[in-house]
Amino acid sequence: MIYQLKITLLDIEPPIWRRIVVDGQSSLGDLHLIIQIAMGWTNSHLHEFRIGDSRYGMCDPEFDDLGEGAQDEEMFTLEQVAPFVGVEFLYLYDFGDNWEHLVRVEAIEEPEKKEFRPVCLAGERSCPPEDVGGIPGYAEFLKIIADSNHPEHSSMVDWIGGEFDPGYFAIDSVNEYLAHFDVDEFYDSLFDVSYTYRQGQYLAFIHYYTKVNGIPPAQADIQRYFDVTAPSVNSMLKRLEAQGFISRVARRPRSIRVLIDQADLPELE
Repeated sequence: MIYQLKITLLDIEPPIWRRIVVDGQSSLGDLHLIIQIAMGWTNSHLHEFRIGDSRYGMCDPEFDDLGEGAQDEEMFTLEQVAPFVGVEFLYLYDFGDNWEHLVRVEAIEEPEKKEFRPVCLAGERSCPPEDVGGIPGYAEFLKIIADSNHPEHSSMVDWIGGEFDPGYFAIDSVNEYLAHFDVDEFYDSLFDVSYTYRQGQYLAFIHYYTKVNGIPPAQADIQRYFDVTAPSVNSMLKRLEAQGFISRVARRPRSIRVLIDQADLPELE
């Protein structure tokens, strides 16, 4: 069965939400990754589903411990835990910033074809930046970047990597990512085994931009090319740097350097 879900980030006005369509046989682990992509998070923190009186999370292979009372999210499908239209449950992301999402099953339908990929149908507003400090931190962040005279304005703009439009949502970019989304590839990237399709495109752009222009791109150049928000670019660069794919000099513009041989880079599409 195919599920239509509405995901709303709680306690923020105007609301930040996404409407997605997913396969009901997707595990909760797969759903977690799809929500990350649709919302704009970067899978940099812990998460958990709370459905009724039950909790589901990711099994840590290093410690084999889900936390007291939690169950392995890979062992349960969306159809199993939310079998009816109208079911609502919570998805929590980043136990420090404590982002709570309400997930509601809006529709359940028979699939029109055997092969199905998740799709984002609609959504509004940009996802908050990672590590911004939760709801109060995000409110303060918006206040500072909106006031060019604020004493912390320049440092905050530098931290976020450029302009930030809280009303912007790049649905086409989300769906492009979902169209090439592969669970195994995604998990491989977490352990530096390989890069994902989207990461490869960023790496290719940085490489070819540098080759053509003689200098690396600024974050604004990357943002314009991929038509995404500044936080999305900033988060992607942080991940690429953490995985050893690029190097940067802190607070120095146009200092991105790709650490992968050209032969190992994909074609830029």
